[in-house]
Amino acid sequence: MTLRIQVTPDEFDAAKSNGWVDGLYRGKQGIYVYVELGKEEEYIPRPSDDQKTEYRAFRNCDAFFASSREQLDAADFNGEQLNVTVIIYC
Repeated sequence: MTLRIQVTPDEFDAAKSNGWVDGLYRGKQGIYVYVELGKEEEYIPRPSDDQKTEYRAFRNCDAFFASSREQLDAADFNGEQLNVTVIIYC
């Protein structure tokens, strides 16, 4: 399974293997995600990718979902996906 997570430019630049980021699941309002990143790998572009958007790929990540920013900050998660590939973009 692959998750696409929209992050801020600062989060995007700071992301590294075995680090973490938080953002929005597929850019949708109301689904916040905290991701424990795995190992970064080369991102292979898709034809549907926006040419103005930057992408990075990470394998073996753990993602935790929340309904609000406050819930995410409090680590009060509604669900999780473990050992997934995550594409971050901004």
